[in-house]
Amino acid sequence: MGVTYELVNADRRNKVSFRRLAAWKRQELIGNPVTSALTTAYVFDHPGDRIAFVPDIGPSPFLDLPLVEINDLDDLTDTYIARLVNDGILSDHGVLDNPNIDPPSYLRDIRLNWLTES
Repeated sequence: MGVTYELVNADRRNKVSFRRLAAWKRQELIGNPVTSALTTAYVFDHPGDRIAFVPDIGPSPFLDLPLVEINDLDDLTDTYIARLVNDGILSDHGVLDNPNIDPPSYLRDIRLNWLTES
C-alpha cells in the first residue's frame, strides 16, 4: 500500500488528515489540486509553527509528539474544506461511491474551482 501522510502541527496539536479524500501518499498529495490547496491554506494560516507531513509508519519528525499521540489530535480537514468551499476555491460535489457504506470507505468528491471557473 505504501506510506501515507497527515499534515501535523506540533505547536497547535492539530492536523489535516486528508480523511476521505483521494490522496494519502506523497505523490498523490503533491499532485492532487485539492490536497495542495488544503495544505497551502493551512500553512499560510500558521506561519512559524512546526508543521510537517507525518508518515503513518516510522518515527515522528517531532521529538515531543510521538505517532501514537497524533491519532488523537483534532482533525481540521473538514473545517478547511468548508472554508475553501466558502471562499470559492473548492467545490463540494457530495461523495463518490456509495454513501451508505460505513465510513471511511467512501470518498468525498471535492474539486478545485479556482482555475476551472469560466
